[in-house]
Amino acid sequence: MEKLVLFIIGASLSFGVGYMGSKRKIGFGWAFFLSLCNLFLGLIVTLCSKKLTQEENKEL
Repeated sequence: MEKLVLFIIGASLSFGVGYMGSKRKIGFGWAFFLSLCNLFLGLIVTLCSKKLTQEENKEL
């Protein structure tokens, strides 16, 4: 039961990092995948990624 709770917490945090990545060049998928592998690595790579410009945001 404890492992399930920890998995749900980890998946929720990974989803949050993925959401942050959706507004950056890395994208949601890569940010989410990296944070599932290693949460801190995914967070660091996501924060180091460049933000999308206004024009690129409109295309999405």
